[in-house]
Amino acid sequence: MKTILVVDDSPTIRKLLGYILKKKSYIIAEAEDGLDAMEKLGHVQVDLVIVDLNMPNMDGIEFVKNLRDNYYYMDTPVIMLTTTKDEKLKKDAFDAGVNMFLNKPVQPNFLLYKVESLLGEEEDHG
Repeated sequence: MKTILVVDDSPTIRKLLGYILKKKSYIIAEAEDGLDAMEKLGHVQVDLVIVDLNMPNMDGIEFVKNLRDNYYYMDTPVIMLTTTKDEKLKKDAFDAGVNMFLNKPVQPNFLLYKVESLLGEEEDHG
Protein backbone atom coordinates (compact mmCIF):
# COMPACT_ATOMS: atom_id res chain seq x y z
CA MET A 1 0.00 0.00 0.00
CA LYS A 2 1.44 3.35 -1.09
CA THR A 3 1.51 6.43 1.15
CA ILE A 4 1.00 9.91 -0.28
CA LEU A 5 1.85 13.09 1.60
CA VAL A 6 -0.51 15.97 0.78
CA VAL A 7 1.04 19.35 1.65
CA ASP A 8 -1.33 22.30 1.42
CA ASP A 9 -2.19 25.16 3.78
CA SER A 10 -5.90 24.72 2.96
CA PRO A 11 -7.62 22.05 5.10
CA THR A 12 -10.36 21.89 2.44
CA ILE A 13 -7.89 21.05 -0.32
CA ARG A 14 -6.17 18.45 1.87
CA LYS A 15 -9.53 16.80 2.60
CA LEU A 16 -10.56 16.88 -1.05
CA LEU A 17 -7.28 15.36 -2.28
CA GLY A 18 -7.42 12.77 0.50
CA TYR A 19 -10.95 11.84 -0.53
CA ILE A 20 -9.91 11.43 -4.19
CA LEU A 21 -6.77 9.42 -3.39
CA LYS A 22 -8.45 7.13 -0.86
CA LYS A 23 -10.68 5.85 -3.67
CA LYS A 24 -7.58 4.01 -4.88
CA SER A 25 -6.71 2.83 -1.35
CA TYR A 26 -3.72 5.12 -0.93
CA ILE A 27 -2.73 5.94 2.64
CA ILE A 28 -2.83 9.71 3.11
CA ALA A 29 -0.60 11.80 5.36
CA GLU A 30 -1.25 15.53 5.59
CA ALA A 31 0.89 18.58 6.30
CA GLU A 32 -0.15 22.22 6.39
CA ASP A 33 3.08 23.69 5.00
CA GLY A 34 6.64 22.77 4.03
CA LEU A 35 7.96 22.90 7.60
CA ASP A 36 5.18 20.64 8.87
CA ALA A 37 5.86 18.28 5.95
CA MET A 38 9.59 18.06 6.68
CA GLU A 39 8.78 17.24 10.29
CA LYS A 40 6.30 14.52 9.28
CA LEU A 41 8.81 12.99 6.86
CA GLY A 42 10.99 12.32 9.89
CA HIS A 43 8.62 9.57 10.98
CA VAL A 44 6.41 8.70 7.99
CA GLN A 45 7.74 6.88 4.93
CA VAL A 46 6.01 8.27 1.82
CA ASP A 47 5.97 7.08 -1.78
CA LEU A 48 4.81 10.33 -3.38
CA VAL A 49 4.24 13.96 -2.39
CA ILE A 50 1.56 16.36 -3.66
CA VAL A 51 2.54 19.89 -2.66
CA ASP A 52 1.04 23.35 -3.04
CA LEU A 53 3.25 26.23 -4.13
CA ASN A 54 2.07 29.14 -1.99
CA MET A 55 2.16 28.30 1.73
CA PRO A 56 3.27 30.09 4.90
CA ASN A 57 6.51 29.18 6.76
CA MET A 58 8.01 27.19 3.88
CA ASP A 59 6.59 27.33 0.36
CA GLY A 60 6.42 24.43 -2.07
CA ILE A 61 9.65 25.24 -3.89
CA GLU A 62 11.67 25.54 -0.66
CA PHE A 63 10.11 22.30 0.54
CA VAL A 64 11.06 20.45 -2.65
CA LYS A 65 14.64 21.76 -2.44
CA ASN A 66 14.84 20.46 1.14
CA LEU A 67 13.30 17.17 0.09
CA ARG A 68 15.83 16.70 -2.71
CA ASP A 69 18.68 17.42 -0.28
CA ASN A 70 17.53 14.48 1.85
CA TYR A 71 19.15 11.22 0.79
CA TYR A 72 15.98 9.20 1.47
CA TYR A 73 13.76 11.44 -0.63
CA MET A 74 16.05 12.34 -3.54
CA ASP A 75 13.97 10.23 -5.92
CA THR A 76 10.51 10.49 -4.35
CA PRO A 77 8.02 11.65 -7.00
CA VAL A 78 6.61 15.14 -6.36
CA ILE A 79 3.53 16.69 -7.95
CA MET A 80 3.15 20.43 -7.48
CA LEU A 81 -0.54 21.26 -7.50
CA THR A 82 -1.21 24.99 -7.51
CA THR A 83 -3.38 27.79 -8.84
CA THR A 84 -0.44 29.75 -10.27
CA LYS A 85 0.02 30.03 -14.02
CA ASP A 86 3.35 31.85 -13.62
CA GLU A 87 5.88 30.32 -16.03
CA LYS A 88 8.88 31.48 -13.99
CA LEU A 89 7.52 29.81 -10.85
CA LYS A 90 6.82 26.70 -12.89
CA LYS A 91 10.43 26.68 -14.09
CA ASP A 92 11.66 27.27 -10.51
CA ALA A 93 9.56 24.31 -9.37
CA PHE A 94 11.08 22.01 -11.99
CA ASP A 95 14.57 23.33 -11.19
CA ALA A 96 13.93 22.48 -7.53
CA GLY A 97 13.09 18.90 -8.50
CA VAL A 98 9.33 18.68 -9.06
CA ASN A 99 8.33 15.77 -11.34
CA MET A 100 5.00 17.21 -12.44
CA PHE A 101 3.25 20.59 -12.30
CA LEU A 102 -0.56 20.58 -12.27
CA ASN A 103 -3.02 23.44 -11.92
CA LYS A 104 -5.96 23.59 -9.52
CA PRO A 105 -8.70 22.72 -9.91
CA VAL A 106 -7.68 19.28 -11.13
CA GLN A 107 -10.04 16.58 -12.39
CA PRO A 108 -10.02 13.63 -9.92
CA ASN A 109 -9.48 10.97 -12.61
CA PHE A 110 -6.67 12.99 -14.19
CA LEU A 111 -4.96 13.38 -10.81
CA LEU A 112 -5.27 9.64 -10.09
CA TYR A 113 -3.87 8.84 -13.54
CA LYS A 114 -0.87 11.11 -12.94
CA VAL A 115 -0.27 9.69 -9.45
CA GLU A 116 -0.40 6.13 -10.80
CA SER A 117 1.97 6.99 -13.63
CA LEU A 118 4.53 8.44 -11.20
CA LEU A 119 4.19 5.45 -8.88
CA GLY A 120 4.57 3.05 -11.81
CA GLU A 121 1.07 1.68 -11.30
CA GLU A 122 -0.47 2.28 -14.69
CA GLU A 123 -3.82 0.59 -14.98
CA ASP A 124 -6.29 0.28 -17.79
CA HIS A 125 -8.85 3.02 -17.13
CA GLY A 126 -11.01 1.64 -19.96
